[in-house]
Amino acid sequence: MNPKQLYHKCKLPILAFLAAWASLRACRLGTFHIFGGLFFLLYFLLGRQFFKWDKVRTASVIYRRCAVLLSALFTFFYLCADYGGLLGDLTSRLFRFGYLLISGAGLFILFYTLLLSFFLWAENISLLLPPEKIRFRYYEKLPVIGFFFCLLAWLPYLLTNYPGVMTVDSLNQYGQIIGQLPMSNHHPWVHTQLIRLFYELGMALTGDAITGLGLFTIFQMLVMAGIFAYLTGTLTALHVRPGICFAVLAFYSLLPYNAIYMVTMWKDILFSGMVLLFSTILFRFLIAFLYKDKMENSIRVTAGTYVLYTIAGFGMCLFRSNGFHAFLLTLPFLLLCFRKVWKKHVFVNVIILLSVLFIKGPVMNYAQVASPDFVEALSIPIQLTARVYADGEPVSEEDNEMWNRIMDTSKIPETYESFCSDHMKNLIRTGDASYLETHKIEYLKLWLRFGLSHPLAYLRGYIDATKGYWYPDVPNIIGSDERIAENPYGLTARPLIHNPLTIKIKEIVFKLPDMVPLYGLLFSLGAMFWLCILLAGNTYLTGNFKYFIVFLPNAAIMATLFLATPVNNEFRYAYSMLLTMPLFLLCAFPVSPPGDN
Repeated sequence: MNPKQLYHKCKLPILAFLAAWASLRACRLGTFHIFGGLFFLLYFLLGRQFFKWDKVRTASVIYRRCAVLLSALFTFFYLCADYGGLLGDLTSRLFRFGYLLISGAGLFILFYTLLLSFFLWAENISLLLPPEKIRFRYYEKLPVIGFFFCLLAWLPYLLTNYPGVMTVDSLNQYGQIIGQLPMSNHHPWVHTQLIRLFYELGMALTGDAITGLGLFTIFQMLVMAGIFAYLTGTLTALHVRPGICFAVLAFYSLLPYNAIYMVTMWKDILFSGMVLLFSTILFRFLIAFLYKDKMENSIRVTAGTYVLYTIAGFGMCLFRSNGFHAFLLTLPFLLLCFRKVWKKHVFVNVIILLSVLFIKGPVMNYAQVASPDFVEALSIPIQLTARVYADGEPVSEEDNEMWNRIMDTSKIPETYESFCSDHMKNLIRTGDASYLETHKIEYLKLWLRFGLSHPLAYLRGYIDATKGYWYPDVPNIIGSDERIAENPYGLTARPLIHNPLTIKIKEIVFKLPDMVPLYGLLFSLGAMFWLCILLAGNTYLTGNFKYFIVFLPNAAIMATLFLATPVNNEFRYAYSMLLTMPLFLLCAFPVSPPGDN
């Protein structure tokens, strides 16, 4: 038997063995477990079919390269987040390295096989149907149906949580509204003023703060239902298959976290809605631009579209601080994408920018709105520095003296939390934050030098500070907040329906993700992030590179989280990414105008 024949004979068993090894380690199963044999047999049999598949044999280089790139990325994410579990109790550096290498190889094989299969399967999949093949009688009315169905589905959450869920963040904004706390842009001032508008309306009508807060919650529900209906209108204009439209409506109306967020008084909810609206209009711009002569009256860009775009951009920039950064990062690519019709786009975006800068500057200065302190923006740098002390690594006397100039480093080991930076930020605030602010360059140099001296501690600190956003197996706790948290303002919830049955139903609804496989992935930011990457990869393979403009706003938001998130897995911070998922799906599969299928 020559070497080539030997290679073809041994390739499949070796690949199946590596994949089985990785699966056992990932599932924390021992080598004596029967699943070791089952995994090997399963991968061996599936591998035989995989290599016999004609599409695999004739797959283009670009498909293979894309599968390799994403497989390497997912393998890297997995190894970074779960290296401790994969290594178990191993202490020898040689064995640890070998286990990681073999596990990584097995994971790569699994990811590559699945991703290449997905890309090849998706090659001829279309989400659209010719109009004459759509049998649902009320298809054109789906946006209106969806609007009212969402409101109906969310109504029980409003009735059981009236006037809405208010956490510490919401109560801080309420304290500013009633004058008990100084005005601050730590929670976006514009969002606070929007709540104030309904608070004062409620006070004028009934003299009761609860009425005003309830009106704001109802307003939020109406706005979000309207945005979801607008997206649904985009789907029906393109004649997307009815089943997909129903699935999208079910996603927005029936998923528990969407419903509970609609009655939660956080800036993140309307912000995420504005990002979805902004992205939807970008998609409509793109379709109208790419198929200008074929769209007939399906997707029209009117003056109203530009008005909605301006409102969405305005809200995106002012309802959360990183939204403005995301808008600025997206803007150059947006203008480049629509350079052939640049005048209108320059005009509306200049209006957005000038309006935002006017409010952030003269208006907020006149209203004496305080900006967030400098320390608030340093979550990741502070966490990386603290990790060195928390892990007990030796620190030079010079570096230690400089860090102690702004905080008491002796308190770090007992207060450091790997998943949240609040304790470390407060440690600096009780130290000398003003000295840090006036010596930024010196501390930037120290931070870089410190990282070069302690690279592994920085890496561990960064993984633990961010992994909920890029690794699937980090659980989220959603729906556990009280209706209105304890507060000094005398605010108490007044649920319109409250009995043991509703309490038990809520408990079951929010425990299901922990009990039901696959369904739980819908509650995982990391899983949704991986899905976004997968859909972006398939978008690239379709050759429709302009569709990447739809991914950019959320990509920029995620980038800001990777650079500055205060919590490693806060669902609401990346909520806009989940809401925009149906658009990513449209970008990932061939989209053409009606009648062009």
